Amino acid sequence: MLLIGSNAIKHFYPDFSRTPHDTDYIVEDSSKHQKEKGVEFLENPILFKMQSEGVINMDTLLSLKISHMFWDNMWEKHLFDIQFLLKKGHKYDLNLVNEFRAHWNKVLPKVRRSMLAQSKEDFFNNAVNEDSNEHDFLHTLINEIPMYTLLLKEGSEVELDENNWHGMSFEQKCEVVREETYVMAWERYKDIDYRVAFKRQLKDNIIKHFPQYIALFAIENYIKLERPAINYKNVINSKLEYDKV
Repeated sequence: MLLIGSNAIKHFYPDFSRTPHDTDYIVEDSSKHQKEKGVEFLENPILFKMQSEGVINMDTLLSLKISHMFWDNMWEKHLFDIQFLLKKGHKYDLNLVNEFRAHWNKVLPKVRRSMLAQSKEDFFNNAVNEDSNEHDFLHTLINEIPMYTLLLKEGSEVELDENNWHGMSFEQKCEVVREETYVMAWERYKDIDYRVAFKRQLKDNIIKHFPQYIALFAIENYIKLERPAINYKNVINSKLEYDKV
């Protein structure tokens, strides 16, 4: 059996503040283990192949938890553990994250994710935007030169070029995350506090809308990014009112 989860973190770090409510083990065949209160026997062939006994390696656990962030399942708990492990200096393995994600795609409910490789008309064919230009116009109310335009693949209206992302500064990347979240939160949550709306939309963007490389950046830097840097609702609403006048 391989100990994973919060008890595994507690094993290495007694200062881990989240109280474990159960003990999780990875086993080869869960049907061979008798059920126990407060104990879960789970199957994960990728993990079991890497390590079948003892306590999970913390870098591996970090990779596992990051792979869970693309499903809304105990999301906040995984986020808490990720931030703790990152603060302790642990690193995730991107190849392992992708391997875990491929496994979850087979066994977990499907999540509809944004597909950027299409035209603007097709991409914005939804009930949120009145027309295909509305979303882009809202970006210009936040930033005269929207950050996403610096990421666009040559000749594309929607699809991004990851190489452009890697050429950005840290602060530019933060602004990409913030700006997209501002606009989408304004579109979807007009009637709730802008801070609550922003945090809700940031989570949704990580799960469903950001390309993986932007989502990973948002996860790694979540503590810096979880609060809006401006009252984007006031900014957008005031400029829309000004335009009407």
